Amino acid sequence: MNAFLLNREGFQMPTDGWYQLAPLGDFAHAAAGLIQVVDAEACTAMASRFKADAAVQNFAGLLVDFDHFSLDDRARSEAAGWIVNVESRDTGLWANIRWSDVGEAAVKGGRYRFLSPVWARSGCVDLGNGRVRPVRLLNAAVTNDPNLKGMCPLCNNGQDRRPEAVGRRPDGAPVDSCACNRGARVDHGKDETTMKKVIEKLVNHLGLPGDATEDAILEKMQGLLGLTAVTDLQNSLKKAQEERDTLKADLQNSVKQSQADRDALQGKLKGAEDELVNRHLAEFEGVISETTKPFWTEQLLKNRDAALAALGDIAKAKAEGGNLKPEGKPPGSEEITRKPLHNRATARPVIPSQGGVAAGSGMTESKAVRIRNRAHEIAKRENVAFSTAFRRAEKEVCEE
Repeated sequence: MNAFLLNREGFQMPTDGWYQLAPLGDFAHAAAGLIQVVDAEACTAMASRFKADAAVQNFAGLLVDFDHFSLDDRARSEAAGWIVNVESRDTGLWANIRWSDVGEAAVKGGRYRFLSPVWARSGCVDLGNGRVRPVRLLNAAVTNDPNLKGMCPLCNNGQDRRPEAVGRRPDGAPVDSCACNRGARVDHGKDETTMKKVIEKLVNHLGLPGDATEDAILEKMQGLLGLTAVTDLQNSLKKAQEERDTLKADLQNSVKQSQADRDALQGKLKGAEDELVNRHLAEFEGVISETTKPFWTEQLLKNRDAALAALGDIAKAKAEGGNLKPEGKPPGSEEITRKPLHNRATARPVIPSQGGVAAGSGMTESKAVRIRNRAHEIAKRENVAFSTAFRRAEKEVCEE
């Protein structure tokens, strides 16, 4: 919870344009149960943060209201004044206030005599053991019951305010000689060096030259994206990254599925090729031996048409009575050797018989030719493989 720390019980301040917002010290906050540590580091941090906020164009200042009514939605929140500058001094945190008409009247009339600063719990550094250090001033209020003790009152009408009595600030302005004594201004050389470095980084970030004027810097900052726009861009980027991751995952799954489908198709193709080769091997089992089967299997896989043509020729040659080469040399790897024509001197002369048929005309056509012709008839009529028809024809002719 971002609780506000309202300091209403002891905050005294003077009135020459600069007012003490917080003295140095540790201050208990009973409602929050915390100890507020207002030290030099806290004052320097609040002054530096105010200067950074004031660098934004159209900065109106920090509100000074009446009795912290601006923090209550049910109460009025008119301005008593506006804090237009903040300084860290050796006596605490000081503010330059531009009063409104009603605020000036209330202060001069003595209706309000003290200031009470406000810092959010989130604007404090946790020091542990219930101790916090404020580092950012939120606003302030005029009140008669400040919490921070040791403050200078807003008006000290009973004090001697002659020039020789009040003394002067380093810039020549008179200094109130109130009881708390504002003290000398803190040397801000370190703060100015820090701010200079911050401005140099800001100029580089904005892409401006090193001698850019304040107006140029503020004009450039007007074009910067606001917090809402940055948040929207971050959300859009996160959404785009999530969509990218989803698409990437879908693509990876699609690739895996495609690879699985491809492997399945290749398996089916191989199975179909093996089945087709086995059918061809069975078709020509009459001319393919177990020894030559690996050879013909390889040939049928590499060039099925040429292998089938070669097996057809071998089967035809066998049907016509040709002799195959000795087993061990695959059929078709060498030309078929047919039976030689013998020119025997002792061959008996052909004796023509009646009707022009040679003696012994029972062999007018060779048995091989008859087997072949019969095999063609069976293969054509019954639509079976020639090798199957050949075996049946051979059986029929040999049994006659």
